[in-house]
Amino acid sequence: RTIEGMDIAHLGGGETVASVVQFLDGLPFKPGYRRYKINGVAGIDDFRSLHEVVSRRYRKLSDDDEVFPDLLLIDGGKGQLNAALAAFRDQNIDPPAILSLAKQEEEIFLPGESESLKLSKHSFALRLLQYVRDEAHRFAQHYHHQLRRKSQLGE
Repeated sequence: RTIEGMDIAHLGGGETVASVVQFLDGLPFKPGYRRYKINGVAGIDDFRSLHEVVSRRYRKLSDDDEVFPDLLLIDGGKGQLNAALAAFRDQNIDPPAILSLAKQEEEIFLPGESESLKLSKHSFALRLLQYVRDEAHRFAQHYHHQLRRKSQLGE
């Protein structure tokens, strides 16, 4: 019923941010959207950035006894999926169902599976996952552009 999507955005490692978007019954649920400035990572390191945001997001949910989403979708491939899984492991938190979706070939990566899963491009499930991933990407890029504009123009 609930899907959260995560993505990282930066330009050459500057103003690195992350987004969390939430979908409820297949539709965007804007009150569940969150954005994060990445604090503990210098330069370009999407894996460490993803580790940081997953740790921050799910530590807070866990500490506040809030319900995890039914599915966590990570924008990226096997490396991004493993970074997110490492964050859960390092926090001693049991993750929700989790997968990553890589843009190039629209490959789905699942924990513990060596081979990716490829769904039909007409599949409703793939289109829903793409919608979540693309919305997470859009939201992260928008926040990144806001911060970059602010830092460059002094707004």
